[in-house]
Amino acid sequence: MLGGDSFGVLDVPTLVNPVHISAGTYHSCAVDDSGVKCWGYNSDGQSTPPSLTRSSQVSVAGYHSCALDDYGVACWGFDGFGVITVPELSNPRQVSTGWNHTCALDDSGVVCWGNDSENKLDVPEIIDPIHISAGSSHTCAVDAEGIKCWGRNASGQSSVPDMSTPTEVSAGGYHTCGLDAEGVKCWGSNQAGQSSVP
Repeated sequence: MLGGDSFGVLDVPTLVNPVHISAGTYHSCAVDDSGVKCWGYNSDGQSTPPSLTRSSQVSVAGYHSCALDDYGVACWGFDGFGVITVPELSNPRQVSTGWNHTCALDDSGVVCWGNDSENKLDVPEIIDPIHISAGSSHTCAVDAEGIKCWGRNASGQSSVPDMSTPTEVSAGGYHTCGLDAEGVKCWGSNQAGQSSVP
């Protein structure tokens, strides 16, 4: 891994057959044969996962982390705004952590909790969602109609361009990218060239 090693963010532990990884602001987590392992900044316990059973996915943000295991969604770390207080979910199959909010995909659709500033918890009508991504202050989902985003839009990060059968979306701080039949498209802030796809 490249970059600065403040807080041990590059001190990757030994992983055996890792299947999923997620990088946050100052910490990262991965799922391997032994479960969830995290490393880096641990000011609020965000790098100390609880006991989990056969985790399949992990998502980390600024100061909290969440994972999906046989029992559902579990979150740990900083609990400001209730970001790690998981509501009742029905057969969850994905979780995504934002800066101070969290969202999950379950049988009812998209469920979000935490800080509702910028209306990022106000989920629009979603039809048969297949993928979600929580950014700093906005959230996006892929459903039967395409990609829908809600929350902060000051840089156009929630204004989705025309997409051709999108399958995946990733919401960042001030920009968003999606994968569709034509490739990768990004929108929102382009101050550092982050929305100019090569």
